[in-house]
Amino acid sequence: MHYPFTLFNCITGAILIATVLMPWRRFAGNLRANWPLGYYAVIGGYSGGFSGSLNPFWVAAGAACAVAIRFGVYPERLRFAELLPLGYVAWRCVALLMMW
Repeated sequence: MHYPFTLFNCITGAILIATVLMPWRRFAGNLRANWPLGYYAVIGGYSGGFSGSLNPFWVAAGAACAVAIRFGVYPERLRFAELLPLGYVAWRCVALLMMW
């Protein structure tokens, strides 16, 4: 059995690893950090660059949660709401890697 190691699969794997680490850093780290905004900028570029990979509405929902958390709008509650878009991104990355 042969698994194709393409640029798309390598980037998708890196996105999956970053997505799995995101909730850990979000709950253990500082809420006013800027790195989640960079994460969502990368995810937005990925979904724009590889059309059909991620639903842009889920990416925008996650980015909106990250911006609201960054600027202090109910940060403790929105951390849990942000898990929904992150779960979608992780699930979709696994589906893309498994070629479902």
